[in-house]
Amino acid sequence: MRRVAISGLGRIGRTALRLLLAEPRLEVVALSDPADAEALAHLLRHDSVHGTPAFSVTTSEGCLYLDGRRIPLHRQEGSTPPPFADAGAQLVLDCSEVPTTRAAASRHLGGTVTHVLLASSCADADRLLFPGLHDADLDCTRDQIVTCGSDTALPLAALLQVLDAAFGVESAFSTSVHSYTSDQRVLDLPHADLRLARAAALSMIPTADAAPAEVMAALPRFAGRLAGLAVRVPTPDGCLLDVTARLQSDADPEAIHAAFLAAAGQGSIVEVLAEELVSRDLLGRTASCLYDPFLTRCLDPRLVKCFAWHDNETAHAARLRDGCLLLLGGGRP
Repeated sequence: MRRVAISGLGRIGRTALRLLLAEPRLEVVALSDPADAEALAHLLRHDSVHGTPAFSVTTSEGCLYLDGRRIPLHRQEGSTPPPFADAGAQLVLDCSEVPTTRAAASRHLGGTVTHVLLASSCADADRLLFPGLHDADLDCTRDQIVTCGSDTALPLAALLQVLDAAFGVESAFSTSVHSYTSDQRVLDLPHADLRLARAAALSMIPTADAAPAEVMAALPRFAGRLAGLAVRVPTPDGCLLDVTARLQSDADPEAIHAAFLAAAGQGSIVEVLAEELVSRDLLGRTASCLYDPFLTRCLDPRLVKCFAWHDNETAHAARLRDGCLLLLGGGRP
């Protein structure tokens, strides 16, 4: 079993913890968070979005007991990294969003810890990894500090790769209709982004989206051909990705549908919806690109609009789990 520690037990950290505990090739050996064990145990037991977990959660002497197994919990204080090597961790999955540079993330390295996988963006990481989509040239010796990018990056890359392989993508613009996140304000309060300063559950809030730049960085063939933005909406989880693309060859809805059906048969990243659903129906799905064929439109044979859903918590956490397996040589997901 490969040994993983998780730093940061916020929304993504707790969702990733659920998935890692269900993966027999991985063992969670340590955790860290600024909150105390009782508060974290309560949030694990009672999740407003994902419900009660499949395992028991108790605490004792500052540790979490998950399905009866003791997992040390370190109180994260300041910039000093927790002693994850003491627990024999080989990889640190950092979901704290604190290390945004390679230098900051590398403080986890040492002893048994050989890799750090970041749940958030990091411009100077050794590798921007899209597990299951763009990982064939992963070098586990060279790539020590790795990021999977923002939660929208891989879904956007997956949708574009299907279109590009089938028809060629000349250019594209994406709009991520994205549930509100913890970097927003619940009530009107100051924020560096004046729109994100507004109450998250009361408005649709336009903001920047890092995903197009991350896709161009990971997949250089799209360089200079992508742009996009996001609109945060009053739902706690679930996203709809709206992509308008200019194609290099003719397409129609039937041909686009066939291309996504073919992609869905090649792995776990792409799925095709069989009925007309809404975001609530798709929570808990681990596929990163849930293509919605009922929404596809073609203004002309080379100008198309495609839509794909994703659970921005569960699907992102699933790709982090897959990244852990890849980096630790645990096999393909």
